[in-house]
Amino acid sequence: MNRLTHTLLSFALGTLLLGSVLPQALAQEVTLNPIPRVTVVLAGGGAKGFAHLALLRRLEQDHIKIAKIIGTSMGAVIGSLYASGMSTQHIEKVIGSLDPGRVALDQVSRGELSHRSREYQQRYPVDMELGVQDGALTFARGVSDGQRFLALMQELTANVAPNSDFDQLKIPFRAVATRYRDGELVAFKHGSLALVVRASMAAPGVFAPVEIEGETYVDGGLVANLPVEVALREGADIIVASYLGDTDKQGENLNTGNALSVANRMLDILMRQNERRNIALLRPQDILVRPQLQDFGFGSFDQPAQIIQAGQDAVQAQDERFRQLAHLTGVDVEDMALPTPNFAQRDITIKQLRVTGNKHVSSAFIENELKSLLGQVYQAHAVGQLVDELYASGNFERVNYQLMQLQDAQYELVVDVNEKTYGPNFLKTSLGFYSEASGTNLFSFGVGFRRPWLTPDGLELQADLRAGSQSEVALKVFQPLGERWGMNAYASYNSSELPIYRPDVSAAQKMASSTLRREELGLNLSYDISQKATARLGLVTNQTHVTIDTAKTVGYAQDGQQRAYVLHDGESQFTGINARFAADLLDSPSFPTRGYYLNVEGAQGVTGSNQYTSYRANALLAKSLGSHVINLGLNLGADHIFDCAGCILPTSLAPLYLGGFQSMGAYQMGQLNGDRLVHLQATYMYRLTDGGILHQPTFVGFVAEAGDAWLSSQPYAEKYSGTAFIGVDSKIGDVFFGAASGSGGNHNVFLQLGRRFSLW
Repeated sequence: MNRLTHTLLSFALGTLLLGSVLPQALAQEVTLNPIPRVTVVLAGGGAKGFAHLALLRRLEQDHIKIAKIIGTSMGAVIGSLYASGMSTQHIEKVIGSLDPGRVALDQVSRGELSHRSREYQQRYPVDMELGVQDGALTFARGVSDGQRFLALMQELTANVAPNSDFDQLKIPFRAVATRYRDGELVAFKHGSLALVVRASMAAPGVFAPVEIEGETYVDGGLVANLPVEVALREGADIIVASYLGDTDKQGENLNTGNALSVANRMLDILMRQNERRNIALLRPQDILVRPQLQDFGFGSFDQPAQIIQAGQDAVQAQDERFRQLAHLTGVDVEDMALPTPNFAQRDITIKQLRVTGNKHVSSAFIENELKSLLGQVYQAHAVGQLVDELYASGNFERVNYQLMQLQDAQYELVVDVNEKTYGPNFLKTSLGFYSEASGTNLFSFGVGFRRPWLTPDGLELQADLRAGSQSEVALKVFQPLGERWGMNAYASYNSSELPIYRPDVSAAQKMASSTLRREELGLNLSYDISQKATARLGLVTNQTHVTIDTAKTVGYAQDGQQRAYVLHDGESQFTGINARFAADLLDSPSFPTRGYYLNVEGAQGVTGSNQYTSYRANALLAKSLGSHVINLGLNLGADHIFDCAGCILPTSLAPLYLGGFQSMGAYQMGQLNGDRLVHLQATYMYRLTDGGILHQPTFVGFVAEAGDAWLSSQPYAEKYSGTAFIGVDSKIGDVFFGAASGSGGNHNVFLQLGRRFSLW
């Protein structure tokens, strides 16, 4: 006879003896449960929490009624969904289909950004954003805001009323979190189910803390990752605990490939102490399930079946214990059929909106984003989509909502926001390095400052500073003029190095170098045709100077003869009108796999020293089939800034350039130069990896190109290029290495890191 059977038989025998010995009146005062209460305790552990489903399925199979579920972190996620009525099959399907980068790390895809945000992202591809408060740098409170996991939980638990009593769920439930100010364990019994679960999984440094009723909470795993002590406090007769921590053999695959994995491992080490303390509290009648999960990590959301199987193996290893538990506590199926909360099934109409928690972002902006919900029947998915768009605007680290009853079926949607705690002044950086076999080396480091919501109607200030081979100082102001209209004003100074190559391009011989300096003031009116397309019309005034930095008389050998010509400095001033239309639906500016890009712009000088005209058109189409990707691109240009009608040899006064990756790669950057440009390219890429949880895919590919940049005084001479490359679509910008060969015997080898360079 094992200890569990002996304990329970002793318990029953004692009850009989107690009833026969004590007086009848006293016996009536003694309350004993006819069936011991089984409390399920689910530990934290990220994706390893799939193993909990095996335990829950075994209890279902044996008709063991669960009196309460207590969970921490991922245990709280699984436990809350099951306690609110979701089946284990549905939980496996929903959680197992998650994109960890999008849901766990809150990665916002490029397609979710506004046109202005995509332009800013292209200038500053480094993901990390800093803040400035009281003259000091500040940082985000976690790698992830946890917003999208919160939104998912709100949708999945929409059947649970807001501010509910968790004892009224299908199965009573507790979520364990740590109070930030004093490190106290808190087992939530009521409130917003989605929000308290989000608090329970707020791993420090990984997910941002959560504010609830004026208190800040972080991951419950810091104090009780396996909350047996809470179950004992709540009066559990028998505890069945699912533990995801250390195993019988040392793990073989401790992933240190990203910050999330490293931070999670450090938390694992810190949590072992409280887990062992809680394991020591288990009694003889309790059951501890310990699946072997050493080959899985926090982010193994793509392996639910394998993790569940590990859980099943651990449950099966204690088959006899579960058989005895079923014999002593099993009930009829009808007795397990408790009602599921049905708040979402009620007729609920959103009568009005209310915004709370905002400081700088105007309530009118938030209400405008959600106004389509007014008068509509509440649907969790529809609300979740609009809340997600609000989050993607980049103003918030958390957007939570709840419904407050006004009268009968009329409800108020209360949207509570947390603006970025490290704002409202933001900094981003950019790094660029480009090197070619000829010895061309370009580098730059940039800092961008952004201050949105200077006024309630959305005035935004941007400042850009870049130093290196290319320098920039720019100040920009954007003022929204309604839902789609906006006014842009800017002032900028740019300086860049312009190489001058020998005219016959038979060899990449750099003959001279010059410096371009440009000062520009502009004002334009913009209209967002959609989130992906914008039209602009405005005025610009410009002063451009080109200075030859080396000897102005240059020579080169051709056909056995020495040839020479003279280079000239240039200066241009004009004021003109410019117009632009841009539509951008690419999923990446660097290595797109789907979508298209179209940019058409033109400018006409009205006053100035020269008759200024400029016309550009750029188009790119990206398609993919599995790991195979095709890009097709077209670039056209015709510019007249300096009076170059008499130019017959290469000059830095002509503003159109080709050379480098996907820009006639066989030629050096800037080797092809003129005031006219035609360029076509076709890129084939094969995706070697998806880039893991951070979505940084690696490609190998080939680029076939044709075109030229030439002076209008000379005939067009088509040139060809082929490039083999390997590239990474990284979070710091473009990373690629390529080797190219083309017409005229030209060859090139190049390396690019970070932000790409353009010469003019």
